[in-house]
Amino acid sequence: MREEVNQLSGADAERVAQLAEKLLIHTCKDLRVVTYYLWARLQKGGEAGLADGLTLLAALVERFAAEVLPVRANSRKMALEWLASGKVLDSLSLYPEVVRSEAERTVAALAWLERGLETWPQDQRPALGALYGALSARLTQSGGVDALVPQHSASHESNAHTSPSATAIKSGRDLLDSGRALAGYLREQPQGWLAAHRLMKSLRWDTVHQAPPEETSGNTRLAPPRGDYRAQLKRLYLQQSWTELLDQVERIYAEGVNHFWLDLQWYLCQALSKQPAPQDSWADIVKRDLGMFLDRLPGLELLHWSDGAPFADEITRDWITQHVTGNRAQQWLPAPKAVPTTADTDILSLESEALAQADSAGVEVALAWLAARPDMQTGRQRWLLRLLMARVAEQYGKSDLAMHLLAELDATAQHHALDAWEPELNFEVKARLLKLLRLKAQRTDADKPSLTRRTEALLAALVAIDPVSAAVLCG
Repeated sequence: MREEVNQLSGADAERVAQLAEKLLIHTCKDLRVVTYYLWARLQKGGEAGLADGLTLLAALVERFAAEVLPVRANSRKMALEWLASGKVLDSLSLYPEVVRSEAERTVAALAWLERGLETWPQDQRPALGALYGALSARLTQSGGVDALVPQHSASHESNAHTSPSATAIKSGRDLLDSGRALAGYLREQPQGWLAAHRLMKSLRWDTVHQAPPEETSGNTRLAPPRGDYRAQLKRLYLQQSWTELLDQVERIYAEGVNHFWLDLQWYLCQALSKQPAPQDSWADIVKRDLGMFLDRLPGLELLHWSDGAPFADEITRDWITQHVTGNRAQQWLPAPKAVPTTADTDILSLESEALAQADSAGVEVALAWLAARPDMQTGRQRWLLRLLMARVAEQYGKSDLAMHLLAELDATAQHHALDAWEPELNFEVKARLLKLLRLKAQRTDADKPSLTRRTEALLAALVAIDPVSAAVLCG
């Protein structure tokens, strides 16, 4: 048994279980044999096997007490502490989905075992903290025992041998496995991608009713995405391998707790927007779905994984603010009023063409094209052109550039008393600048006291210009 268990790969769990059963029934009552039996049952059957193994172990400790093997106290302790070893915990990690009935049996068996171990001298009791910690983290990452669908799932590879058949669904894990099978079928059908995508999102998002809790450190207990995933996504994005990027995002989303990794939604929208019709329009559906998810779990984009990495990086948070939830903020940006001169109207009408250039050639090209516009003779025309450049930069994630442009526009407006003769445009500049400063304040390296002073001054100025419109910004 020991030789089989200690193999680096390809251990025959069925053989280990059979050998252990023979020894326990016909030869001896040995804790080492029970722990090997427990590992074999866990390896084969997940938490159900773990619960069975722990129950047998607890019964053995209670029934045979001092007679149980091994005889030496230290050997007994070491035999039980093997349950908290990497070998056992690695096998447990293959089954991240928690089923309530199995979890309850595991807890009951552990409580029974602890009661039996209380009769042992304190210094002879095994340290099982690592096993308890792994079970606790597994339960947390799965969303708790009351989660309708397990919020942590195994990779496709580890589930390849357990493809669901047309049987009754008895647990959230069964539901998730069935959902994967249905989604796989839908993806193979013409125009089936969207249905498959939204099916998995419904199972993984719509069954989440509260954000993951934060620890005292400010981080959640959720394990971060694999480090190589970030590099893979970035490489595919830079290579403009849109179809491959789309497939990779879908695969990563279905693993672990990666459905909370909001950067995936940014990559997904970038890939979809580069697809031919009608797939390019599906990016708007993805954004609406994300918006509804964040409406139900406000502040989710500000949470962090257990290692301190954010659920949504700075680019994703800016994108969420501007294109997902930020669209609602447009209600307090005043609609531009018609300006008196034809030249001024012509400047503002360049926005749609600039956005089209940004889509096709990049935001830098669009900004250069605006900067090269001829006939910008008056100070007012140059001011409006800078405002237009700030709008374009903000929409395409150039937050720092947009912030500097808006700060310059605000300073110029104060110098020329713009609030007196053009309050609508002045309000827009200050409101956009306020939004960007609040986003910047969320960064870990931000000078929060300085930014707070700037935002309070802007808010006071906005209230002075238009108290009704500014009320939405006061929080």
